[in-house]
Amino acid sequence: LFAHFRAQYFAAALVLAALFVWRRQAAPALLALVLVGWHAWPAAKGLAAQPSVAVCNGPTLTVATANVRYSNEDHGRFLAWLDAEPADLVVVQEVTAAWARDLAARRGYPYRHVLTREDPYGIAILSRWPLEAVSLVDLAGDGLPSLGAVVSIDGRRLQVYGLHTHWPITPSLARARDEALRAAAALARDATLPVVLLGDLNLTTYSPPFDRLLRDGRLRDVMQGQGWRPTWRAGFWPLALRIDHVLVSSAVCVEDVTVGPAVGSDHRPVLARLRL
Repeated sequence: LFAHFRAQYFAAALVLAALFVWRRQAAPALLALVLVGWHAWPAAKGLAAQPSVAVCNGPTLTVATANVRYSNEDHGRFLAWLDAEPADLVVVQEVTAAWARDLAARRGYPYRHVLTREDPYGIAILSRWPLEAVSLVDLAGDGLPSLGAVVSIDGRRLQVYGLHTHWPITPSLARARDEALRAAAALARDATLPVVLLGDLNLTTYSPPFDRLLRDGRLRDVMQGQGWRPTWRAGFWPLALRIDHVLVSSAVCVEDVTVGPAVGSDHRPVLARLRL
């Protein structure tokens, strides 16, 4: 859990360094500056990462992931955002029966697959493009549903996986999350089509399991090199984290990524414009 808050550690160490310099305490100031550099390094490395060299001239697709929060009764804010930022494919997490009824009224998504639950693990996929081979995937063997589907876009086919992993607040839940990510990486690695994997993964880019997911799944983060852009508790910086992700395989180019506004949930949606 403590691995995720490196932006906050950076800010705290910077304040401490300034305080110690002001008080002319050289040794503590030096230690604080070392901590500043230590926690700045992952972000600096990401900013310096080389962009993808893939050349994509195929069809474009805008995808979104949104955890709408199952206890959120203010559905209008998310639905208004979805109308204003119409994605071609949306993976929605924490879908209850009430959320499913309101999502069903969105006529722009004729293709959909919805699994409702009255806890945080309902999930849905909504698409403007035809969906093939939609399947329920139990990645960790614990009954939590993830969705796999093939999307047909102007004659091209794309493999999509929508996830919502466990919140890792206990060792057993952390193990279940990591097992789900290992299984997702294997699916992405073995896919014969271009892959988009998206959802609330309940971990940040600073977590070792995230690195394993990218490496083993042969995926890349669409926000790589774009700095600190939190999606959870984004309005309260001491807790703000980026745990909602869109990951793509090498056959997919990233044209643009945005983090959406507050929509009544503790998460903010992520919208990515991709090209095959």
